[in-house]
Amino acid sequence: MKPTDLDLTPGQREADDTPDALDRLLAEVRVPVREGFTRQVMSRLPESRTPPRRVVSREWAVAAGLAAVLVAVAAVLLAGGDGTGADVAASVVDLIAATLAAGAGFLAASWRGLGETIGAALDGSVTALAALGLAALAANGLLFLLLRRRRAERTVDKS
Repeated sequence: MKPTDLDLTPGQREADDTPDALDRLLAEVRVPVREGFTRQVMSRLPESRTPPRRVVSREWAVAAGLAAVLVAVAAVLLAGGDGTGADVAASVVDLIAATLAAGAGFLAASWRGLGETIGAALDGSVTALAALGLAALAANGLLFLLLRRRRAERTVDKS
């Protein structure tokens, strides 16, 4: 019987620093797998219940069709109007800039309002602070129940 790496003294371990020392050690401790083991394990697994795949190409075809209709309408409007292409492009850029500014303003106002509401609750009376604490506990409890329900559904599906 050959000595393993654990049986060797520190001096003997250092002497075996050849590049294939690890390969030889792994070959010594390798556990052979019996024939047909993989097939046996895979045959015992339950069938997967995957939902049917979506047809993505159809969705992209609809999007491409709508884009083509919008391009055609834009071409008709450009050809029939008094404005030049540069004026129309400037109008579209102005529209996008106004949309972004409105969205940023709405977001800032929402966060400001949320911050003021929470600040008023924290700076208020003891009952307001207790109500905020109870609301946080209730939200955590709801999250726990929802996560637990999903885990229970998974175990029922497996059996």
